[in-house]
Amino acid sequence: MIAEDNIFNLSQPNIELPQNRMIILAKECMVETVVHFKSYLKSGFHTKKKLNENDLTQLYTKQAQIYIRKKDYPFNIDEQYQDVYNNSRGFSDFYFYPNEQNVELSSIYSVESKRLPSPGKKREKEYVIGDNNNGGIERYKTEKHGKGLSECGLLGFVEDKDFKYWSTTINGWIDDLSKLPHTVWKSDEVLSKTDDNNTDYCILKSIAYRKSNKVNLTHLWVLVN
Repeated sequence: MIAEDNIFNLSQPNIELPQNRMIILAKECMVETVVHFKSYLKSGFHTKKKLNENDLTQLYTKQAQIYIRKKDYPFNIDEQYQDVYNNSRGFSDFYFYPNEQNVELSSIYSVESKRLPSPGKKREKEYVIGDNNNGGIERYKTEKHGKGLSECGLLGFVEDKDFKYWSTTINGWIDDLSKLPHTVWKSDEVLSKTDDNNTDYCILKSIAYRKSNKVNLTHLWVLVN
């Protein structure tokens, strides 16, 4: 049995894991990064008084990179991913990819970041749906992000209210969309909470239906207010 605190040993550079196991580890990495990300925010090393979505995403992914190196995981993380393998039309905010030479470096797990609340009244529902196919969940439904992947994620930066408020509000938006005529939204695309034991973050699950299949979504919300 491989020790959990050193799952991957540098003396075994050719170790290979099935993709589903790497996805599990990537999601675990996202959760473990939260404490380091929040600690960095409190440290005051950054200079901006008000961080925007790109700022928060960059700080989060940098902390994730440090954690990945520490754990010697068999994958890396990078920002602004345009999928040249499956021809997704948009840029994921960040993604995980295999850390092996001479292998395909396509995304194994792509993530979209969103602030809660979204900036501006016109963008109020952008976590779900937005102008020009820019909604967080919407991008996965239309395969603007995550084409060819069966699992993807959303990272929510909660700057106001609490997790219960946002799960109720977002599920209300999805339910309203599912009742519209000729809609592509379904009532069972609502989010369900999976973790009630932490005040710093919240994990939720949902599915998003595409034209010919569906994608499983894991939502990690981090309290940053």
